Amino acid sequence: MQEIKYFFPNKVINQMNIPFTIKIATNNPDEVVMQELEEVTEKIDKRLAQIDTDFSPFRYDSLVSRYQRGDRSPILESTDFQAIYGQTILAEQMTDGIFTPFFAGRYDPTGLVKGWAIEQVFDEYLKPLLEDINIDGVSLNGGGDIKFATKDKSNFNWGIGIEDPDNLEKILATYYLKNGAIATSGNSKRGEHIIRKYPNDTKQVTVVSDSLVDADIWATVGVSAGLEKFAEFVEEHDLSGILIDDNHLPISFNKGAVSNAQETPL
Repeated sequence: MQEIKYFFPNKVINQMNIPFTIKIATNNPDEVVMQELEEVTEKIDKRLAQIDTDFSPFRYDSLVSRYQRGDRSPILESTDFQAIYGQTILAEQMTDGIFTPFFAGRYDPTGLVKGWAIEQVFDEYLKPLLEDINIDGVSLNGGGDIKFATKDKSNFNWGIGIEDPDNLEKILATYYLKNGAIATSGNSKRGEHIIRKYPNDTKQVTVVSDSLVDADIWATVGVSAGLEKFAEFVEEHDLSGILIDDNHLPISFNKGAVSNAQETPL
């Protein structure tokens, strides 16, 4: 059987102060395919801009800022705000408060909005492109958090590399997957920005899931909680991914089981 040659045309847009890369896997990058990519990029750009306008805590008139000032109309009138609010409260409950949308007594869902936004635009605009006979895969990468999908019955897999937090040019492991999401949290790129609820030496956590929101939440929790506490969540919620600590040894976990990285190659 002849191997299919894939091309990966992509577009990069900047929203929420980060780059978003829209990529498709196609065996025939003809004018129709390229036009579809162009049109979907415009739609995603507009939708992400709207989400940023609504949820930025730095905009005086955003839904978040209004809610912080005591205006309850956002949670009564905005379906987007209702969805975000519900997911942040659930995330706080299921992580024993390690993930929280409250800072200095004020509601701020920033830690969840990006993953939620990626999933919204991915499902609404990108996934339908798989109906094109010439497109086998679609993906959206926002600041290292990735949502991806592959056409049914296609043999195409997305190859997603996990960077070494001490050497970003080195790949520690590569996942080959058809559908799902991957989120990575750590301090190698943005400095020490994750509040550590438990003293730990965790450098980076990657979580693989069907949901990017869930993957993003648990990756953040992994860094904040450290291996000992995070291992409890891994088992309870059947999590999969990789944790890197100060010993620089990848510790893999798959469907709730934590493996000794020295015994289990990635």
